[in-house]
Parts: sequence; structure tokens; C-alpha cells
Amino acid sequence: MLVGISLVRNEEDLVEINLRHHFRQGIERVLIADNGSTDGTARELEKLARWDRRIHWRRTGDIGFQQAQLVTELAQEAMRMGASWLLPFDADEFWWAPGGLTTKITASRADLISVPVVNFIQHRGQLRRDPRAVLAAVYRNSAKLGDFRKARFSVEAGEYAYVEAPYQRKNILRALPGLQIGPGNHTAKGVGPRRSRRDSFACFHLPLRAKEIFREKAEQSVRLQAAGLPSWHGWQSHRFARIVREELIDEEWAANSELQGCLDAVRGKVPLTRDLRLRELLSDCVNCE
Repeated sequence: MLVGISLVRNEEDLVEINLRHHFRQGIERVLIADNGSTDGTARELEKLARWDRRIHWRRTGDIGFQQAQLVTELAQEAMRMGASWLLPFDADEFWWAPGGLTTKITASRADLISVPVVNFIQHRGQLRRDPRAVLAAVYRNSAKLGDFRKARFSVEAGEYAYVEAPYQRKNILRALPGLQIGPGNHTAKGVGPRRSRRDSFACFHLPLRAKEIFREKAEQSVRLQAAGLPSWHGWQSHRFARIVREELIDEEWAANSELQGCLDAVRGKVPLTRDLRLRELLSDCVNCE
């Protein structure tokens, strides 16, 4: 049984679309922890769980930024429910495999399946969060830009924009005792030795779905600091906090959103690649609301 696990906070606009999509991809159950949302996320989850018994959710309270610990707890809970495979995902991630995830995964002998992350880029005119906003993201980066381990320094130096930054691959995991999921769901301890890279799979990611999301991401900087995490952990949030303080949101949004097929980045206009996969994948999920 493939079980999705997710930690969410202030994802009211995406949570229903995300769950509809992943059920279509073959996930059999989902365990969600709401980590102190202040919008209508908890209300949405309560409504969704009433009409779909595959959805299990709970509140954690606002206990600070303990993402890895909370996701690991969800994984342990999923294993007690009989999970054989685990898919950790965020609300702005939409996993995909040809023909659906389940068939391909259950046939695999691997203990960890590594999947590339594809960043989609939002249209410049999307100022507010809205469920239909995912349909406006029809461009992605045109080129791979180096090592994800250098992304923080390259973004700060203006070599490329935040939405262009290369991401560390993400993982689908066999449910094994002692499994521990690392920060951002990028790493895991306690997995078996058999590992597989599946570039035919993808994690479609919409990191900035509206201009107003800058302030929410900036607020996360405070939570990271309160958790005592080093500055490199969640560097994006700390960067957004500085941008908000310095009143540079307009410039940063222009550098990280699409207009006429381009970003207006520090280094000038950057052409993007038109890619309709995210819109085609989510169109029915949005329109059936």
C-alpha cells in the first residue's frame, strides 16, 4: 500500500487539488499533520476527511519548525496502518509517473526511489493565492544550472533567480522499521541498500504560486530561528525575510515570475521553456471542485 504523508501550514488554496491529484496517481491513503495553520487549511481538511475516508489528519499545534521529526512520526504512523511504500510530499508538489505511481513503485525492488524536481514558474499577474493559480504556471526553467549545494550562494550573487535554483532530488521510500526522514524530505536514514533513480518520474513543484506568498515565506524565517536551526537551513526563508524588510518584493517577484515567456532577473531577461504538463495534470482536479 502506497501512503502519502504531508506536513502542511497555510495551504488552504492547494490542499484539495493536491489530494485529488495524488489519489489519481494511485496513493491509497494520506496522513496529514496541520502545523499551526492560521488560514482555512484545517477547515478544508476537516471537510475533505468527511467525504473521503482515505484522508487522515490531525493538528500538531504551532510547535515551531520541527518538520523532519513530524514527518518521521507520520511515516511511523503510516507503517502501523500497513503502508509498504511512503511518499512524503508538500502541498505545492505534484508527483507524477507515466501510468500512475502505484504500478511502477510496487514492481520496484528498490528501497528508495530518487526522483527529479521540476520547478514551474508562476505568471507575473498572479498576485493572490487562488486554487486556479496552478493552471497559470505553464513555464519552467530552460536549463539546468549547476549544483544544488551551491544554490544559496548563486542566488545571492545574482547568477540565477530563486525559482531557477537546482533542487536536490526527492524520494519515495519503502516502509522500513527505523526509517527517519530528513529536512525537506530530501534525505532519509534507515533505508535499505537498494536505491533507484527514476528520471521518468517527476516531482512537479510550484515554489512561488502568487506574489503574496513572499510574506508567508518570510514569516517562516522566524520559526526557523526559534527552532535553533543553522542559517543555511531554510536559507530561502531568511532571504525572503530580508527582501520584505528592504521592501524589494516587486523586484524579486519580477525576477521569479513569468511574463511573456521570460523572467526579469538581475542578469536581464531570461527565456523560459513552455511546458503544459502541470496544467494538463491538474486541470480536472481544479475544475471538479
